[in-house]
Amino acid sequence: MTFSQGEKFIQLKNIVKILFLISVLIIGIQVSSAAEITTYKWGTGGDVTKNKLIKKNIPDSKIATEVVKAAKKGTPVIKFGGGEGPTTLIVSGVHGGELASQVASLKLINKLSKLEKEKRIKGTIYVIPFVAPKSTASNLRLFNGKNLNKLAHKEGTPTNNIIKFAQEKNINAVADFHCTKPGGVPGKNIILGTVYPMMGSAEMAIAISNLTGHPYKNENFAGKSYPGALEDNLNLNNITAITCEVKTPHGKLAKGSVTASYNQMIAFLKYNKNI
Repeated sequence: MTFSQGEKFIQLKNIVKILFLISVLIIGIQVSSAAEITTYKWGTGGDVTKNKLIKKNIPDSKIATEVVKAAKKGTPVIKFGGGEGPTTLIVSGVHGGELASQVASLKLINKLSKLEKEKRIKGTIYVIPFVAPKSTASNLRLFNGKNLNKLAHKEGTPTNNIIKFAQEKNINAVADFHCTKPGGVPGKNIILGTVYPMMGSAEMAIAISNLTGHPYKNENFAGKSYPGALEDNLNLNNITAITCEVKTPHGKLAKGSVTASYNQMIAFLKYNKNI
């Protein structure tokens, strides 16, 4: 069987079309499986590399570089996954001078980027490594002179914006990561939750305590002892949330504190079946 020149040209044209469609499909798959970085311009932006300890501990990776760059303009949010499964949120840097949890978040982002490429993430994971990069850059606990973990119920504050973000994205569970100074409150590695109105918070605190070996403490009522805390106000808005603390002086990185915070993050994601 032989083909005319015209028939050969049509066949070649069809082959080119098929190859083009395949290449588009492959590109689409690559884009859909890549982490997404969104910057929320809440007046929080800052160059976190001005903080010497943060700069020293930024992972040498493309995604870490992009996150740090995004933080100059506002609060960066990194999204991983997007398939069927739970939707969770990890937050650090509510207090800019609490460094271990922020460094741990960068380390986690690196890990999740690799898991994403291996298609080992279930559901969706959002990570906010720096709530207020401006404060992190200056190694300051407060943001514009105010404690963001006492203002989550106040309209327009970064922590209140995080609650709205969690509502918009239908987040199932949130973990807010902090550092506690020696001699402070709580002054030790610990997982904190509340019983009412979200029993899931208390259950999650106990489970992550078991996974990490860190003790837990559950308050009876969200918003009673810490009325403006991010965790409490998430629970009051029917979003299951906990707080995870690691012991280290503010503005410094005690030995083992980054690893302790990172392990808490991994435990949170394992408990929620994201990884």
